[in-house]
Amino acid sequence: MEFVCKLGSPAGRIVSQTEEAGSEGELRQRLLSQGYYIFSVQAKGGIDARLRARRRKKIKPDDFVIFNQQFLTLSRSGLPLHRSLELLARQTRSDALREALEDVRDRVKSGVLISEAFEASGKFPKIYCATLRAGERSGAMDKVLAQYVAYQKVSRGFRKKFLAALIYPSFLLFFLAVLISFVVGFVVPRFADLYSDLGVKLPPLTLFVINLSMNFRKYGWAILIAVALIVLGVRQLWKSAQVRLAWDRFKYRQPVVGKLLLKFSVAEFARTLGTLLQGGLPVVQALDTARHSVSSPLLVQAITNARQEVTGGRSLTASLRMSGFFPEVAMDMMEIGEGTGALSGMLESMAEFFEEDVNVDLGTLVSLVDPIMIALIAIVVAFVLVAFYLPLFSLAGQVG
Repeated sequence: MEFVCKLGSPAGRIVSQTEEAGSEGELRQRLLSQGYYIFSVQAKGGIDARLRARRRKKIKPDDFVIFNQQFLTLSRSGLPLHRSLELLARQTRSDALREALEDVRDRVKSGVLISEAFEASGKFPKIYCATLRAGERSGAMDKVLAQYVAYQKVSRGFRKKFLAALIYPSFLLFFLAVLISFVVGFVVPRFADLYSDLGVKLPPLTLFVINLSMNFRKYGWAILIAVALIVLGVRQLWKSAQVRLAWDRFKYRQPVVGKLLLKFSVAEFARTLGTLLQGGLPVVQALDTARHSVSSPLLVQAITNARQEVTGGRSLTASLRMSGFFPEVAMDMMEIGEGTGALSGMLESMAEFFEEDVNVDLGTLVSLVDPIMIALIAIVVAFVLVAFYLPLFSLAGQVG
């Protein structure tokens, strides 16, 4: 497979060149060993080829969870690591995971540490590689793997529950959009033709709905093009770190949804940092790994600043409190944990506290969204019915 690479050469020049390799991870490792700084590596063959390659090479989270459960079992059985990786690569149904595990197995066979082998493949989360590294240093790989498996189960379960709660409101929103499209594209034109043939004088409300529908049908293509351009523009803007940071600030300031998303982010951070600390990583290294594992740019900025403060000798709680990102209850819990020497356990308790809070708030929000969406659907239907039955009442009065 061919890749187009943008590189920084050992001499300090930026160059673009085409390289051949079996996988992107293999190529990255080769280029790094040659002293290059890698800016980007993209599969050659256009957007379609790159998208196909990404779909084919992306490891699904559920496949990764199953792999780790099986890997933990084999590790406890005393089987050599390269043999365990070989067995798991052979039995997995995921082509992406099989390719990545074979790459890791080959590196381990050549004498590379397993944490370095997983990291060099470029296919696995940074928190996973850091967890394995902590297990190697402490000599308790089984314990560290068990902690990571537990972390995966809880984290994945929480995310799935969070997304599942949004399915029904999303369905109602989609149904409302379909209903409006059906009314505008099918119902309104039929009524318009009927009243045109009857020569009925139409009330202002009916004329407004007909004109709105006709303009929508007439300029529908222009509206679709405008929407597509807006989507492309937003995607282009989204590449800017400043735009993502500004959006994060905006969404967290919202009265209801903002608080919910903030709790979700805090729970995600607490669960990740607690798992890393339980694995034996120092606080500074755990923070460095955690900032690559959370999804909020604003939280990443807060962790980065806190890491610098902790490196300078400030306590973790004080450093995180300076960011202003975390709720006071979270800081109070962390301060107690740090003061008693049980920070990792307190972070786990904090994650459970905020996860439960998110579940309660999300349930309340969904219970409010459902009647609102149903009411909107009813209003749209009632509005159309009133608009097009008013002329019939007028016609009936003329006949009488």
